[in-house]
Amino acid sequence: MTFSTHTVSTDWLAKNLNSPDVVIIDCRKSKPGITPPIDFHGKYLETHIPGAIYVEVDSISDCTTGLPHMMPTAEEFSASMSRLGVADTQTLVLYDEGDLFSAPRVWWMLTSFGAKCVRVLDGGLNAWIAEGKPTQSGEQTRVPSTFNARLVRPVVASAQQVKDAIGKVQIIDARSQARFKAEAPEPRPGLHGGHIPQSLSVPFTELTKEGHMKSPQELKATFEKLGVDLNKPVITSCGSGVTAAALAFGLDALGVKDVLLYDGSWAEWGDVNEDFPIETH
Repeated sequence: MTFSTHTVSTDWLAKNLNSPDVVIIDCRKSKPGITPPIDFHGKYLETHIPGAIYVEVDSISDCTTGLPHMMPTAEEFSASMSRLGVADTQTLVLYDEGDLFSAPRVWWMLTSFGAKCVRVLDGGLNAWIAEGKPTQSGEQTRVPSTFNARLVRPVVASAQQVKDAIGKVQIIDARSQARFKAEAPEPRPGLHGGHIPQSLSVPFTELTKEGHMKSPQELKATFEKLGVDLNKPVITSCGSGVTAAALAFGLDALGVKDVLLYDGSWAEWGDVNEDFPIETH
């Protein structure tokens, strides 16, 4: 059994590289706390899957709120995708390095805004290169297209909704357990350590095994081992809304649909100027 509705294999993509209906998007993004940030656009220019365009999460987000890469309006997202040459009716294949760090965030945005067929490359670029599959260099662009974005359902939880949900709805946190317990510093300055009260620690790194997404059986067991009831509503959170989407991706792949993403995440909740309750145990 595979996640055919959520992932594609490197072999499938290799066979469909020249399909006019397939759009490949390189979604690699530098992780927080790395100084200086990794220049993944530069890395893309050096090596990427043939035909792939590069899309950094911030470039298609609302960056005017004082919080990192928030969900844009449907109109803004339509304009961004159309300008990039991406249509909502095409088959969109996304990849990161293979750790599900950033590709699921773009998946979440695209599917939330009604894209018909969005898949993540299992194993990402690392698997593609390890298997000796072809790469190319240089900037790739596409002819502008039409992306008709509309929110298919509510997908974002506000800070107030999260506050109201404490003790009533499962809140799961994709950050490392050390950050969750305030045993490691937050990579963004000016934030408290700890977590939202009564939330569960579900590090996004638990979704993969040896560079690939876990099997459905393994993924289900992982969520359940970490205390998640797959039959109840979930709000996902993380540092800034990126790896929270990895949890949403994994849950969606298991058929869990009642999921909201706390877009502000710890960048908002952990702010020293905000009056939100915090736990460290």
